[in-house]
Amino acid sequence: MPVYMLYGFRWPRAGFTGIRVYIVLHNLEDATAEYLQQPVTTQLLAESFAKTDSGIVSRLPDLRFIEQYDPDDVSDEAVSKPYAYVAAKVITMPESGALSWDAEELVKDSGLDQDAVQALTELRDKYADGEKIGWWIVYNGDPERWFPPIEDDDESMIYEDDDEKGSECGTGSQPSSTPTTYLPQKLTQFFGAKKAV
Repeated sequence: MPVYMLYGFRWPRAGFTGIRVYIVLHNLEDATAEYLQQPVTTQLLAESFAKTDSGIVSRLPDLRFIEQYDPDDVSDEAVSKPYAYVAAKVITMPESGALSWDAEELVKDSGLDQDAVQALTELRDKYADGEKIGWWIVYNGDPERWFPPIEDDDESMIYEDDDEKGSECGTGSQPSSTPTTYLPQKLTQFFGAKKAV
């Protein structure tokens, strides 16, 4: 049950530059927008950022995606928080024993070189404009959260929706928990609604 101390910013799940739209626009079909710390999602996002933002990501060698999650929280909001964290530096706090640091020095200094700080700022401005860059303490009670098992390669999965018959998706390494990945009509409705407002 790690507690992370990370230097980075919150990345909203919603919005035009948010996590959900990023995953759809970049065709990351096996990624889950509701839990970026899931290993396949982390890998797909890292690869996608390396392609689309190589000049930025190459200057952030320790880039990580961290989630806040409390397995004891049974509220509707517990499954998916409105933000995930994009971190250039992560310190995992020990479960037992003490960790000490000079808090005043820590707040003043991220430990990143100037080029990495600039790259993190560019990434934030592109995907989470207006979010604060700084130190965050994030609790994740189950970083390897359970997800449905992988289906046989010969079968495809059907995702049902209330007002549609469902959409068929190919069998990737894992089924996605992001229904908008397989419902482009809903995404079109989303963008249409945004333009009209």
